[in-house]
Amino acid sequence: MKPIRRSHSSQGTRGFSLLELMVVIVIIGIAAGAVRLAVTGNDPVQELEQAAGQYAYRMERIQDQVLLSNRERGLIFVQDGVYQLEWREGDEMLSEPEVVWSLYEDEKAWGVSDDIQLGLTLENQWVELNQALPTEQFALEPHVILLPYEDYTPAYDLTLSLTSSINDEVRVRADGFNRPEVLRDER
Repeated sequence: MKPIRRSHSSQGTRGFSLLELMVVIVIIGIAAGAVRLAVTGNDPVQELEQAAGQYAYRMERIQDQVLLSNRERGLIFVQDGVYQLEWREGDEMLSEPEVVWSLYEDEKAWGVSDDIQLGLTLENQWVELNQALPTEQFALEPHVILLPYEDYTPAYDLTLSLTSSINDEVRVRADGFNRPEVLRDER
């Protein structure tokens, strides 16, 4: 039996070159990226939702710490974030109030960037937030108290909005019993 010879003529079929395949792959990638951008768009509220989700997650962790320590903590809101407070009994001999609140940690429990502004309502009453923590002695008073049996008081809504657009906002609703819930306001 004779072996079959294949001819290597230039008239046979050729495949694609590596360069041609790479160009096609790049074009497909660019087209897919354009389609994704067209479908999802540029949503300015996405940053707000992410910040609100981080807040809700952080508050869940703090509530877990309160539950494990069996000791109340307070939350004080300022225009760019939230601080944790702890309390101790005041000393009458030093003319201190009955309960003295102080910072639990020196840094914020949660904060936002400069392009996000916060609004707070406690039991449907709007609260004006300070630019920074009060500096006067015994002036730290919590807006919300976290209790060691997974409750907190009072119920509150934290509103996050862009400083460039007050029409876009995201709320974190905390009803006093359940974990904080992120809600997007459609306007």
